[in-house]
Order: sequence, then C-alpha cells, then structure tokens
Amino acid sequence: MAKRPTPKKRRAKSSGRAQHSEYQKKQIRRLKNRANSPFAVKAEAKNKKSKTLKGITKVKA
Repeated sequence: MAKRPTPKKRRAKSSGRAQHSEYQKKQIRRLKNRANSPFAVKAEAKNKKSKTLKGITKVKA
C-alpha cells in the first residue's frame, strides 16, 4: 500500500490581500524612515528647468 501524503494546512482565500497590505506597510515604514533619516536629502526634480520655462508666459523687456 502506498503512503498517504502529509496533510497540509489550507491557506485562506484572501491571503493575497493580507500579503499585499503587509508589503505596503513595510514600504511606508521604509520610506518614512528614509525621509526622517539625518542623511536624507530632498530630491530635486530632474526636469526642473524645462518646467520653469513652460511656466513663463511673458518675457518682460
């Protein structure tokens, strides 16, 4: 006679949702810690110059 496989615990159907919320919690914590770090520096926008040019509508002579 063949051996029966060991019974495994059944996972809840909504475990994926719980995993995602846990992942989001970790990401928020990581980002907050990084922002509050003494070594944190405000990131400057890459396309800052092009945006300022768009904002200028009149050029005073």
